[in-house]
Amino acid sequence: MSKIKILSVALSNQIAAGEVVERPASVVKELVENAIDAKSRRIFVSILEGGSRLIQVSDDGEGMSHEEASLAFQRHATSKIYEAPDLDAITTLGFRGEALPSIASVSKVSLVTRTSKESEGIEISIEGGSVQSVKKVGCPSGSTFEIKDLFYNVPARKKFLKSQQTEMGHINRTLFHLALAHPEIHFRLRHGARSIFDVPACDSFKARAFQLLGEKVISGAMERVESFQIQEGLSLHAIFSRPPLKRNFKKDQYLFVNLRPIKSALLTHAVYEAYKSYLMKGEEPFFILFLSVDPNGVDVNVHPAKREVRFQNRSQVHQVIRNAIRDTLSSAGIGLLQQEENHQLEDENGSPAFSPLPGETPSSASPGLGWPDASKPEGHFGIFKEERSHYRERSRNERDPSFLPSSLFKAKVLNATMETEIPLIRPLAQVYGTFLLAEINGDLAIVDQHTAHERVIYEELLSAWENTDVAQGDQLEIQALLIPQQIDLSLAQSAVLKENIDQFEAIGCRIEPFGETTFLVRELPVLISKMNIDSFLNEVTDDLIDLGVSGKIDQSIRTVLASMACHGAVRAHQSLSFPEITALLQKYYERKTPPTCPHGRPIVIRYSLLELEKLFRRK
Repeated sequence: MSKIKILSVALSNQIAAGEVVERPASVVKELVENAIDAKSRRIFVSILEGGSRLIQVSDDGEGMSHEEASLAFQRHATSKIYEAPDLDAITTLGFRGEALPSIASVSKVSLVTRTSKESEGIEISIEGGSVQSVKKVGCPSGSTFEIKDLFYNVPARKKFLKSQQTEMGHINRTLFHLALAHPEIHFRLRHGARSIFDVPACDSFKARAFQLLGEKVISGAMERVESFQIQEGLSLHAIFSRPPLKRNFKKDQYLFVNLRPIKSALLTHAVYEAYKSYLMKGEEPFFILFLSVDPNGVDVNVHPAKREVRFQNRSQVHQVIRNAIRDTLSSAGIGLLQQEENHQLEDENGSPAFSPLPGETPSSASPGLGWPDASKPEGHFGIFKEERSHYRERSRNERDPSFLPSSLFKAKVLNATMETEIPLIRPLAQVYGTFLLAEINGDLAIVDQHTAHERVIYEELLSAWENTDVAQGDQLEIQALLIPQQIDLSLAQSAVLKENIDQFEAIGCRIEPFGETTFLVRELPVLISKMNIDSFLNEVTDDLIDLGVSGKIDQSIRTVLASMACHGAVRAHQSLSFPEITALLQKYYERKTPPTCPHGRPIVIRYSLLELEKLFRRK
């Protein structure tokens, strides 16, 4: 008996569905792309239970005749390509002819459609790939697809779906990208009875970006529209950040090639090359690129889900984008950030980088550095010879604090069962307005003031939250804002904030909707009451979108708390007084916490006396 067999049509369609239909958002993408190709001017999407129960996509496009509707669910049936050469010049979003039969093989599908030339429409019902009924119906021109019980017959696939909120987040992002590229179409997305977004048709890419991303992102953005002579059919429409940035926009970077939303390391790299010397390290610009290319010069058939493309002339495309954005920045008179080759010991204001401690005079410091005279016992590094010997001879856990100068203080013991006490801390200086120098149990420690303070705030917020009474709002000290602050978010951010508004209130942030994408912040925990609320809400809603709002309340709240701590902490280049430095180091070392901030960045780098002696070749 032969081991090789021909798969049944039903099974081969289910296998194909594994590539095409990854989750409910994949279904939305395929159906909406077909609606766009059908020249629709109105596309309405309705979702129930994150798409697992129902996905409905209605459009007013060209519709299908009775014969076309019957053929549409046959594998490899397509109206987009006819011959092999057509693959070299694809101008539509969909073209493979795999989507509808793949979707129908793993769900219960109903299609109602009519062309403008016919008086009656047709309704086709399919279950698990098998046609159940075909009948004529009265209906408006266009098409309406209903996809019910996705993966009902493939339980192994269904169990890997995430929560309703997570799947809805993916659907939201999918439709968001398609709406951004097609301002001429009215898009609407609803989840149950709730409207996620509703954007009427408008006359430009920038107007549509304004609808979806909001005034604060778009109003200050720059724009470049240009066609290039170096290649026929090559043009660029770019909308991008004007430096300096008010916040990071890593989540607001969108790429389109011939109106197809894509991911491309090549195009992203070109943008960052254009911004070189205009942004500080770690800053992320906002950008939307609409690149038009001759269809013969780009391959869109690289990825099964059509997320990636391949350019025939990569270097030319890279150069065009880089130069266009860089020329726009330059012509706007935006100054370059100076990239200093020699790390001068001055801060950004031209002041000495090393801040002397209170009571120190210029005469007691080394010339030009604001650094104490180390030859004096009272100087910042003034440790007597016997004490240095003592540190060499005894391990860190055995040191006797009685040998240390009285200026060193000992923090309280956190727990009597701990192997070691809270370390002996001696604050020394602030460097570049960003780093703190201290002597910790005889080691030289360099502390990032922002990440240290961020960890302190996060631990205090988390500790309060983990107390069961906090869920009732009793443990966090709350401060009402004298004037509620108005915040504007994008549609996607607004949706995720509304989904989580009770969780924000549980940790002391009282936020009220004030329109579709506008919110009023009325109360905040005292710990973070001075933070930039606008930046915080933009960042935390982006984080929650990435997290997928998975329904795991603990994980969502930790994400919010981490963002609150980051925005409530002291910033880089913020001068601290000696008492503030002392208090911060004490608070940080009082807690037995991880040596990183909640986002994973290091807090302290330490050098032992032996390590320093080796660096200076004393050992």
